[in-house]
Amino acid sequence: MNIPAPITRLLVGFASESGNAQALAERLGADLQPHAPQVLPFNAIDVASLGHGDVLLAVSSSFGDGEPPANGERFFARLQAQPALPGLRYAVFGLGDTGYPRFCGFTKALDAALLERQAHPLLQRVDADLGYEPFYRQWQPVLAQVLSGDARAGQHLRLQVTAYHQDAAFPARIVACQRLSRSHPAAWHVQLDISGSGMAYRAGDTLHVVPDNDPALLQALAHWYGDPAAVTALHDRELRLPGKGVLRELARLSGSEALKGLLKISRKPELDAYLHGLDLLDVLQDHATPDNVPLATLAGLLSPCLPRAYSIASHPHGQTLDLCVREVRYTLRGRERVGTATGSLLHGADTARVYCRANPGFHLPGDARAPLLMVGTGTGIAPLMGLLQELQATGSRREVQLVFGEKHRAQDFLYQQHLQDWQASGLITGLHTAFSRDGADKVYVQDVLQQRHHDVRHLLDRGGHVYLCGNKAHLENAVRSAIDAITGEDCWARLRNENRLHCELY
Repeated sequence: MNIPAPITRLLVGFASESGNAQALAERLGADLQPHAPQVLPFNAIDVASLGHGDVLLAVSSSFGDGEPPANGERFFARLQAQPALPGLRYAVFGLGDTGYPRFCGFTKALDAALLERQAHPLLQRVDADLGYEPFYRQWQPVLAQVLSGDARAGQHLRLQVTAYHQDAAFPARIVACQRLSRSHPAAWHVQLDISGSGMAYRAGDTLHVVPDNDPALLQALAHWYGDPAAVTALHDRELRLPGKGVLRELARLSGSEALKGLLKISRKPELDAYLHGLDLLDVLQDHATPDNVPLATLAGLLSPCLPRAYSIASHPHGQTLDLCVREVRYTLRGRERVGTATGSLLHGADTARVYCRANPGFHLPGDARAPLLMVGTGTGIAPLMGLLQELQATGSRREVQLVFGEKHRAQDFLYQQHLQDWQASGLITGLHTAFSRDGADKVYVQDVLQQRHHDVRHLLDRGGHVYLCGNKAHLENAVRSAIDAITGEDCWARLRNENRLHCELY
């Protein structure tokens, strides 16, 4: 069925706080130039004049927890006061942040208000998160087809991110766990099936895992309390990372002068050293008794188990998502310990409760010609693998210099075959490694950068972007010093100011 009436006026309306929605609306206006659209803020549109022959393309963010941005408030109030808008056709592209409970709250309300007033949707509403670019690239050509008379073109186009979060995570099936290194602690490649979730992500984004506590730790706590009910009472509480507030309350309840002393600001290094590798049971055994910290009191004191964040190691392909994780497994005080998330991810669980968060600061640059310097150590290779997959999938060809650091080539060269294949195909221009324990002298990624200072300087002089991922303890300062030494200036600060520096440190 064709569009029922000719288009006499095409309006691209926007409401924006940060400027993203306005920029996207202006881009849409340029992309639809043959239709001569008018691009206006919502508040500049006369709601009462909308009707037959009009098409409104609404591009908007949501302010705060689902409210209209300031330049859309008056428009929305007048729309709600309008009894009917028969003959108006429209499409809504919503930009939101899944971190808010009312994700895309305003654009959902806008869509509902237009429907209630008999306006006709040309396409299903778009609910996009911070990584909205892939949605726009799918939506805009279909919209153009519809505006040109093919009303059926968008019948099955559904672009809506489901707003998963800690309390409503998606149960993704664990379909593969492959050990990547022979050393200990091992690095693993984990693949999750997210089919049916509606989750959208980009290379560089983050996956949060809502973990299940280690059954052995729960049983040990139940044994300490002499009460099997502790397993149920504490199963979803944070047991590995007690915060200062929890520790202060435990010190108060138990009367432990030793714990109170460790909590003094001046003794922070001692507290950090004490807590390293310990869990809540250790603290209770050292400073409390079941009588002075009753089970019900402890359960009420503890926060829900904190999500663990991992850089996604893939570009969207099919219905799977990849991670590269370091196993946490060690023995301390006669108990075997496992990571709260990796313990279940790698050993026995069928599913993992997960949700995605956009990380625009680690996406590929918009300039398709900009060369890239990628530096990753250990499992810090994860998001770089995703970015490289995106370059491969899009057929992008640009200079890519990749520096990877680990301990031993024979045991720790993560994704070696993939990286070497990409180098052979030309996707990676230069593949450089730093295996710190293979020779008499330790060599780190910053040393490799210094060795290749001509290539690094030439890349940066041509507008190159730097991607850095790995352990935050020493990596950033070491690489920053190397880059600044190579360029002879405070290049790191300039890269950051020019949005050419992308760091993911953990």
